[in-house]
Amino acid sequence: MPKSFQLSLVAKGIVMAIVISFLLTIILSLLYFFTSLQESMLYSLLAAGIGVLAASIYISYQAGTKGIIYGLAIGIGFFLISIIIYYIFYTGEPSWKIILEKVLVTPIAGAVGGTVGAISRR
Repeated sequence: MPKSFQLSLVAKGIVMAIVISFLLTIILSLLYFFTSLQESMLYSLLAAGIGVLAASIYISYQAGTKGIIYGLAIGIGFFLISIIIYYIFYTGEPSWKIILEKVLVTPIAGAVGGTVGAISRR
C-alpha cells in the first residue's frame, strides 16, 4: 500500500530549508564583512538553493516515495515564505528580476533534491 502525502513532512522541510538558508546567509554576511568578497545576488540565490536542496533530500529520503512532489512542495513553500518576508521588510520597489530568479531556483532545487532523496532510499 503506497504511503499518502504527508503535509507535516512538507512543513518540516520548509522550516529546515529556511534554517539552512538563514545559516548560510549569516556565513555569507561574515565573509562579506571580513574579506574583500563583493556582495552578489548570486550568492544569496545559491544559499536559498542549497537550503531547499538539502531539505528536499532529507525529507524525501524520510518519505521514501513521491520525492519530486515533496521537493516541489518544499521549493514552492520556501519561495512563498521568502516572498512574504521580502515584502514585509523591503521598502522600495520590488525587484522582479530577483523574484523571477528565486521562483526558478527554489522549485528546481526542490525537485532535484526530492528526486535524489527518494532514489537514494531505495
